[in-house]
Amino acid sequence: MTQPAGPSRPTVRSVRIERRGGLAGLAVSATHDYVALSAAQQQALAQVIEAAASHGPARVRGAPAGPAPGADRLSYRLHVQYSAGVEQVLDVSDDAMPSVLESLAKPSLP
Repeated sequence: MTQPAGPSRPTVRSVRIERRGGLAGLAVSATHDYVALSAAQQQALAQVIEAAASHGPARVRGAPAGPAPGADRLSYRLHVQYSAGVEQVLDVSDDAMPSVLESLAKPSLP
């Protein structure tokens, strides 16, 4: 499900998801082509983008104003690349991150 192109809705090309925090405080980053995402992942990404548009330019409802309380809390930063070369950066709290997108930034264990 590719988003319709146009002045208000450019086409998403890729998304990089950074996960920070957790018990060890390790940062994990993963980049995915939009067309390689499942329909559920594409829909969840569209919902996060819509939430950011209605709650502020770079925040999603539930995102803390400062550092998350508790050392083991996770936070996410999504870098959404559009076909026009524009990047949108979204900060998403652990509570607001859809699990279907969260799984894209899980560390791979040896």
